[in-house]
Amino acid sequence: MQRYELYRRCRQWSERAVLLGVCAAACEDFGPRVYTAQLFQADPGCLEAFAPIGLVQAKDLGAECEPVCLRLGDALYVSTVCAPYPAEASLEAADAEECAAALATLDAGASCEEAGADDAGTDAIP
Repeated sequence: MQRYELYRRCRQWSERAVLLGVCAAACEDFGPRVYTAQLFQADPGCLEAFAPIGLVQAKDLGAECEPVCLRLGDALYVSTVCAPYPAEASLEAADAEECAAALATLDAGASCEEAGADDAGTDAIP
């Protein structure tokens, strides 16, 4: 009977250890996070709404950092989301012509949604 009792206790402890390990892994703060940015539209000179552009591995991903320009293929994005940046994006120099224009657009608060609403209003006037 003692041998069975010892076996039962060992099994209980191992089950608890596995459960504790699963809980610890579920509570991990570090992991994949969605990185978002705004697409810069040079013509008409506005920024699209924030959209996901990639995944990053991070503990926290703050959204109040200095704005940066990120290049994805031919598209230029602006973001105030903090580093790390998505691996597929390249950091564009702030003094590059297109990036400087995009950052000025961000400072001006020119969103494409508002630009579209303004265009729609002028089209409706006979």
